Amino acid sequence: MDEVNVAVMAPILGRDLSFVSDVDPRVRVLDANFAAPGRWTGSDGQAEPGSDLLESILAQAEVLLVGFPVPAGLVALSPRLAWAHHTQAGVSNLAGTDLWSSEITLTSSRGAMAATAIAEYALAAAVYFARGLHEAARQKAAGQFTREGYQMLTLRGATMGVIGLGGIGQEVARLSRAAGMRVIGTRRSVTAPLPDADGADLVLPADRILEVAAESDFLVVCSQLTDETYGFINASVFAAMKPNAVIINVARGEEVDEDALVDAVTGGRIRGAVLDVYAGELAGHPPRPELVALPQILLTPHISSSGDTSVAQPLRQLFAENLRRYLDGQPLLNVVDRTRGY
Repeated sequence: MDEVNVAVMAPILGRDLSFVSDVDPRVRVLDANFAAPGRWTGSDGQAEPGSDLLESILAQAEVLLVGFPVPAGLVALSPRLAWAHHTQAGVSNLAGTDLWSSEITLTSSRGAMAATAIAEYALAAAVYFARGLHEAARQKAAGQFTREGYQMLTLRGATMGVIGLGGIGQEVARLSRAAGMRVIGTRRSVTAPLPDADGADLVLPADRILEVAAESDFLVVCSQLTDETYGFINASVFAAMKPNAVIINVARGEEVDEDALVDAVTGGRIRGAVLDVYAGELAGHPPRPELVALPQILLTPHISSSGDTSVAQPLRQLFAENLRRYLDGQPLLNVVDRTRGY
């Protein structure tokens, strides 16, 4: 293979792009970080060169490493592009872009995107309700101070349900079991119950989600957003859950039917929810008022992956490994199946 031009538009990975150039002498790195949303600025505070330079870079690029959000029209400017790698674990945000509608090979950072940090958030969300912190916060806001109203339980012996036992889901399972919890989950690729698999005590097929919901004290949504998972955490799921159960969403807001969630919370059919995402968030819309106002719902601004100072390193390693495979004509890791949505 001759020289391969790799364009990088992913400021999350830092300004040092040697992790790309060091892969092979045939690699030529084209720095397009200046054109990414939230782009770097020069020492004078002004944005670095714009559209003309970007068009020149993309016209040469055979490989593109791109972060979130993904600018529109990249393929139209990249006639030589054969493969694009996305720094995000989920690729639902690519829908509507020409990267998605093209036949260019897409790969994602599934399994490498801050799995431990996100799993810690999920476990902390469970602790928030299990150890009464939710009631303490409610009482403080109401100017109360009493031992009444606390519904305490220990994580040890409780059941953590995990919807989507991929990279993040398996890390949720690992940490939950370390805390003494029983873990039951779903995985789309599973066709029959599997005991002690994917880090869980029991893995069920995806269509048995109601069984997982019924057994769970805490139900964590870790699945990819696809046509099948859009709004699939619905009234039937909430009806199957225990009255004291809590829903935790670290995936995509659109996977939860928010009308059904609000009804379930206000009707006392579930204890509450911890949401790191909400419907319309990636499009820049504000959350619906009930998610902010209801004391039974804790809402955070998609920060579950934050705080891990080493988050960029696994992403760099994954891309470097895939670039080696690309140069050697080997199958790539995490190739996106557009029909499945991930």
